[in-house]
Amino acid sequence: MGGWIRVGICFGTAVMLISLLLSGEISLFVNPRLKWLVALSILMLIILGLVQLWNLKAEEMHHIGFWGYALVLLPILMFFFLPPKALDANIAAKKGVSYLTPQAIASQQKLAGKNQANNNSTQDSKDQNEQDQETATNKEPEFANIENPYKKFVKQIKAEPVITLTEKNYADYLNTINMYPKEFSGKKIRLIGFVYRDETLKKNEFVIGRFTVTCCTADAGVVGLLTTYPGAQHLKLDQWIEATGTVQTIQPEGYDMPVIKLTSYKTISPPKDPYIYFNY
Repeated sequence: MGGWIRVGICFGTAVMLISLLLSGEISLFVNPRLKWLVALSILMLIILGLVQLWNLKAEEMHHIGFWGYALVLLPILMFFFLPPKALDANIAAKKGVSYLTPQAIASQQKLAGKNQANNNSTQDSKDQNEQDQETATNKEPEFANIENPYKKFVKQIKAEPVITLTEKNYADYLNTINMYPKEFSGKKIRLIGFVYRDETLKKNEFVIGRFTVTCCTADAGVVGLLTTYPGAQHLKLDQWIEATGTVQTIQPEGYDMPVIKLTSYKTISPPKDPYIYFNY
């Protein structure tokens, strides 16, 4: 009996992966660049399944209990009874959404560090501040000559009549706009994403977000652009939209931060592959 279960596990897992590859739903779990590894896994599983068939009549070397098989069978059963589903705004709320510029994030971290230091003694705070200043002074020359890899995109983006964020350039363009917001102030922009909102945003604010995946959905993060719109409160959480607006610059933390002034939008269906990927 155990032999047949092992055969079922090998071929069942192979069938599951083949189905995900053919349907394109494999991108809901792993970066498309890793498809070749999935294909290699399918080949190995088929070989292992054939080996298990060959050894069906052989005596088992050691007994494997029910729970040992159940843990391996669980993903296969879940695949056949629970259809694959993309990450949504509920997951985004748990992971947190990054729509601040790196400078603004650094400012918040610095402020949090100061508040933590205030809870310590005056002498400890003084020593810590001196140490931070010394560290910053020592690090400045080290990074002074390092060129920002996104600087090369500034000229390219500014040349476009309308900044259009596509699946291929989304991550690179988004990071460039975040790092050089003043360069794009007044430019029209078009992008798609899902609506995200939390209690920290005003009634006329929301974030047009996208999930980024490096390896698999376990490491997925959420990025987006803060957007203002008078009817923002009427947009539903997790609603996918194609938005058009104008890039503006604000200074909520004393640093330049891009924000989209929405001029128009339309509701769309989620793309087949809702994730975006960094071009490493």
